[in-house]
Amino acid sequence: MGIRTASYGTLERRLARLLDRYPRVRSLVKGVYQRLNYALHARRHTAACELHPCVDLLTPAHWAGLPEMEGEWFFGYYDKSPWSLDMQKLLYHRLRGRQVEVIVVDRSRREIRVLGTTSVWNLQQGSQAMWLPARGGHWVAYNDVENGQLGCRLIAITDGTRRFIPWPLQAAHPNGREAIALNYRRLHAAGTEYGYAVCVANFTGREPLDRDGLWRIDLEGGNAELVLSLSQLTANEPRREMKGATHYVNHVIYSPSGRSMVFMHRWHGHAGRFSRLYVSASDGRDLRLLLDQRMVSHYHWEDDEHLLVWGRAGDAGDHYYRLDVRTGYGTIMGAGVLDVFGDGHPSYSPDRRWIVTDCYPDRARYQRLLLFEASSGRCIEVGRFLAPWAFDGAHRCDLHPRWSPDGKWISVDSAHDGLRRNYLLDVTKLFEQL
Repeated sequence: MGIRTASYGTLERRLARLLDRYPRVRSLVKGVYQRLNYALHARRHTAACELHPCVDLLTPAHWAGLPEMEGEWFFGYYDKSPWSLDMQKLLYHRLRGRQVEVIVVDRSRREIRVLGTTSVWNLQQGSQAMWLPARGGHWVAYNDVENGQLGCRLIAITDGTRRFIPWPLQAAHPNGREAIALNYRRLHAAGTEYGYAVCVANFTGREPLDRDGLWRIDLEGGNAELVLSLSQLTANEPRREMKGATHYVNHVIYSPSGRSMVFMHRWHGHAGRFSRLYVSASDGRDLRLLLDQRMVSHYHWEDDEHLLVWGRAGDAGDHYYRLDVRTGYGTIMGAGVLDVFGDGHPSYSPDRRWIVTDCYPDRARYQRLLLFEASSGRCIEVGRFLAPWAFDGAHRCDLHPRWSPDGKWISVDSAHDGLRRNYLLDVTKLFEQL
């Protein structure tokens, strides 16, 4: 399946950049422009989902050899994998009104197990459900509320052992013994799509800057310490646009070894929204500012020294950049090939040969799933998924592609059939062909 471009181009991105200072006007103009383009470009007689001929699409139940389930289910963000390390289990969320069930699909036992139900979740990241690394591949964690405390629930799916720690997870360290927490109540108060709309005793949306930020959690003992505060970040190379603004941190990802972590400091105020990209040691020391040109969105580690980032760098503009986190030096990745589709959610395959990413709906409301080979510059369209208008704005269903541990499968969330669901793409035959 060749790549047919109906994406928004450089001109539209420049106009959007000019409106950064006026977010409400930008949102209104964007919505009207998108609907006009849809009226002109919609392909009324095209399938809602188109796949490369060498790619198979399965549901989680189909993958496990089980009857299909009704309802809506999804996994969440692109920075975690739904598969267990042994490739025998899948983790995802099933919508239940204002709550979600955290579910494990067990391929070896041919069964579906409900681990629990939680009220702290959002459509973009779910409840941060994840497999905890370095714990035999049998522990699951997700965010929950217990006795009025916002925190994370740890479950051993082999024997049902359960623990609750009053600190909500954002990212788990590769050693499985520690993690990073942040204030999801602050994210909600800031109007983001990543917060939790619950009233709890241990977090508020208006904590002082010197008492809010990133916490390092001891998953064994259940204690935590604030390792980077928002007051530290606002004091580091301050900008005039920070004055009187609302500040928060988000999107923490550990490096492969766990020695470092990358995250965003964001704020919005009278001049619109700004984003900075930081890297630090996992304990908060050795803080380094990597990007400070207003716009940073999604990123993934190539190795302990390099990041792939969609962001803005000087006069070069908005692209995918390969950044050296030690020097801050960056080079454009996939110029004229990958960046024509705009921002996406990128991640490296386990062998680091391929980058998978997606893009936001094009003029015809299709989201593309793309594979990019950094060594050759080759870009392959794996699939194209319709994004119905009912799934727009805060209710959108991004593909959020994720790799399986063996690098033979890709997981996506999609609403192309009118329901929010998780799908698995078998790319084995595609790789054999290449």
